[in-house]
Amino acid sequence: MPGKNEDGFAGANHVEVGKIPPSSGKLKVDLERCHQCGLCELFCSLYHEGVCSPSFSRISLLRNPFTGDGLLETCRQCAYPDCYFVCPVGAIIIDEKTGARVIVEENCIACGKCTEACPFNSSKTIIKYDKEKEIYFKCHLCYGREEGPVCVEACPWNALIIEKP
Repeated sequence: MPGKNEDGFAGANHVEVGKIPPSSGKLKVDLERCHQCGLCELFCSLYHEGVCSPSFSRISLLRNPFTGDGLLETCRQCAYPDCYFVCPVGAIIIDEKTGARVIVEENCIACGKCTEACPFNSSKTIIKYDKEKEIYFKCHLCYGREEGPVCVEACPWNALIIEKP
């Protein structure tokens, strides 16, 4: 595991590699149902940031204007998240109850190690940087929201689901 030291710990995080709580699931899209409307992005950014802006959404709709194809990118809630292990200040936590992989904004020092470590973030659409707040953010399945992810609730075509492990 990246960043793992001789004690079995990594970075400033203190969960042993073999004892990471499993995620409660990950966001999946049914591309047959998805109409690429972008409502998931808008509801996400509105819920989390109070603005309708895809750049502040924790889910990213990537559209190919030539083919009309679309792809949704979001945090995969990895079993052994590289972002978690490289964080030098422990700003990424794993909730013991839900297993959500969460960046605690107040603790983020904006070093960018999480975004570099994520093997799926080459297009910078999974872990994003907020220039105003000077922090990184990503999907955490609406951690703490009783109803679950707002994007799932907002999709009028039921194209988004939480896939259980």
